[in-house]
Amino acid sequence: MKSFAVATLTLALSAGMALAQSGPQVQEMRAACKEDVEKLCSNVQPIEVQECLMEHIDEVSEGCKATVARVGEQDTMGHD
Repeated sequence: MKSFAVATLTLALSAGMALAQSGPQVQEMRAACKEDVEKLCSNVQPIEVQECLMEHIDEVSEGCKATVARVGEQDTMGHD
């Protein structure tokens, strides 16, 4: 199950990072994961946040995981 969560989060984060940095999906992910980033990754550079979240996948909130997965799914469905 952990490997599925890691794969889903990686794919979704990658899709999200490909979007415009100020796009609504990115803003939604930032809002959903803000506390996780502050708690787990406050000491890393912005470019390293994705990697940091992946390193702490077991500690990332379900809300963050769900939002990132949903946004990534919407993005991939919109680009068939």
